[in-house]
Amino acid sequence: MDFDSKIKQLEEEIRRTQKNKATEKHISLLLAKIAKLRREKLKMELKKGGGGGFDIPKTGDARVVLVGFPSVGKSSLLTALTGKESKIGYYAFTTVSVIPGILEYKGAQIQILDLPGIIDVNRGRGREVLSVVRTADLILLVVEANAVEKQYQALVNMLHQVGIRLNREKPDIRISKRDSGPMKIFNRSNLSEDVILGVLNENGIRSADVYIGPNVDFQDLIDSLDDSLVYIKSILVINKIDIIEDINSLKNKYPEAVLVSSFMSDTLEQLKNKIYEKFEFIRVYTKSWKGDISTEPLILKRGARILDVCKAIHRDFEENFKYALVWGKSVKYPGQKVGLNHVLEDMDIVQIYVE
Repeated sequence: MDFDSKIKQLEEEIRRTQKNKATEKHISLLLAKIAKLRREKLKMELKKGGGGGFDIPKTGDARVVLVGFPSVGKSSLLTALTGKESKIGYYAFTTVSVIPGILEYKGAQIQILDLPGIIDVNRGRGREVLSVVRTADLILLVVEANAVEKQYQALVNMLHQVGIRLNREKPDIRISKRDSGPMKIFNRSNLSEDVILGVLNENGIRSADVYIGPNVDFQDLIDSLDDSLVYIKSILVINKIDIIEDINSLKNKYPEAVLVSSFMSDTLEQLKNKIYEKFEFIRVYTKSWKGDISTEPLILKRGARILDVCKAIHRDFEENFKYALVWGKSVKYPGQKVGLNHVLEDMDIVQIYVE
């Protein structure tokens, strides 16, 4: 019996089972079995991923991928955001390979990939496309303004199916396996210990120290046992708003979405800014010993330290570091002397001294 048949059989058993407190553990075990089968299926299919035209090296400060169904306007968006021409046509699968472009914004260079439109995970090159999505730092879910609900939910479901969790952190769960001894569970969640033990045992864990955080749900518990999952930020991009009249209803229903049209430059600026904000970049300028300040900033992530500046310039700066002087929001006074662990803020100026 193949994976799909086994999964279908277990799903049918769940449908037949009356849901109450007494059957909670049994249903949890069935769900754990299904998750395990899907995990094994995914790992097998990911080994078949990749292929011609889909192996694009990462460049720039971050990678963004455009994900959507055919003809939702991804190619036009790529051109509008980066100036990179992606072949455009009024039929499905115009883009048959990954088209890369670079968005230059506030000093950052952000790689944007236009991927072939997806109809189904298991049709066409769906698996290949989604294997590229797993390499992204940010996913733009591009949907048409007149079909938002249908397309958005379908995309989320497809990405979940291939092990991509959107806008979620890794579950607050720690499992330290032991060779022998009883299970020790410190549970701060609302999950019952019977359910936790059942799921762990189903996955071959019978001796371990386990910590379950306070906000953990059943899906988190299942996900914590799958090391192939990736957790990626996303933005819902509602495209082609020029073709509809009631934009306010979309804004009210999807307040976190960015509504755009390739023909409306102000909406494209909003999207660029939203992308930039998602990465939590900070711009750090360097100052030479002569006093000259760099015209191009180093692009670092929020929380970056002087150590990260040294690494970005040259590894010798870290090895031979003496101290640094900083001007900006992160210090109490201009030109404050700091060490490697000093945390920087956006627009800081740094002058590094080495031995």
